[in-house]
Formats: sequence, structure tokens, C-alpha cells
Amino acid sequence: MRAIFEDRARLQRMLDFEAALARTQAALGVIPTLATDKIVQAARPERYDLARLAEDATSTGDIGIALVNAFAAEVAKADPEAASYVHWGAAGKDLIDTTLMIELRLAIDALLVDLDRAIDAFTSLAGRHRRTATVGRAGLQHTLPMPFGLKAAGYAAALARARERLRRLRKEALALQLGGPAGTLASLGERGIEVMQ
Repeated sequence: MRAIFEDRARLQRMLDFEAALARTQAALGVIPTLATDKIVQAARPERYDLARLAEDATSTGDIGIALVNAFAAEVAKADPEAASYVHWGAAGKDLIDTTLMIELRLAIDALLVDLDRAIDAFTSLAGRHRRTATVGRAGLQHTLPMPFGLKAAGYAAALARARERLRRLRKEALALQLGGPAGTLASLGERGIEVMQ
């Protein structure tokens, strides 16, 4: 999880969003195709000073705005005209919210791997110890004996339910945020829905 939510990794995902936005817009004729190369080339996190971005974000109250300004300045070094198409038609919240959705998807993927391992381990224990007696417990007290395998199977079943909920969440709830400044896609003209798709 630390690797997923690490600052440099977040910066890369934010830059990936900007590069994908430019590529898509160029493919649909929303921005000039020639601008795309310079925008994509500037989408490398090693070109940015994280401490400076954080400092700039304190004055705007928004890391998205700070990054877009730094990104446009980086593109302008190679092509001032291309820089005018950076973040075209998008809002800072589009950048931040979509980056968060990508991070959540990656976090869920990491959790699913761990859950798979835990479920497999508990299932294996349940099979090996289906006849191994252990003390049952309720209310912090010993109760009747029970098979240890049954206890392990219960853990596996609970984790399997949690895994299915996470899979549904990943599939149904993690959505791209793209609406532009007013949330209407109007800044992208008639191609707004296509850009979002």
C-alpha cells in the first residue's frame, strides 16, 4: 500500500491522466495532434520537484492546480503552443478524483491478492484439520470442543465474502471523473462524451 500511495507514484498517475487526456483529445480532433507528443514527453515524474509542487499547492489549496501549472510550464519549454492544450477542458477535480480512483483500484487489486492467499491457506488448514479437536470459545470463555478445521473454514468463508464485495466495488464503483470546470463537459464541445468514454 505504501508503494501505491507513495508521492512519486501518485505524481506518475496524475501525469498519466494528463497524457491519456491529451492522446484521446488529439485522436478525436479536440486538440491538435502535434501538441500531443510534447505533452506526453513531459509526463515523466523525474522532471518535477515534489517539494516544490507541495509548496505551490499550499498557495492554491489544490495539488491538481499546482501540477497542471508545473506540467504546462514543462511542456512550454519544448513547445509553448502545445502547453496551451495541457489539461484542455478538464478541471483540477477531474485530475484528483480520477487519480484517486486509479489508486483505489490498485489498492483493491493488492488486497485481492492477499485475500486469495489467506483464503487458500485457511481452506488448506480446514482440510488438514477437519478432525482436529480444539476448544470452542464464546464470550471469552471455553465452550464445547469443535473441529479446528471448521474454525478455519469459517475464516475462509468470511474472507471469501469480503473478496466478492471488493470485486463488485472495483467493477461498479470506481469511475473516471471528467466533467470540466462546470461538470458538464461543455468545454470539450460536442466530443465531451467521447473523450470521457
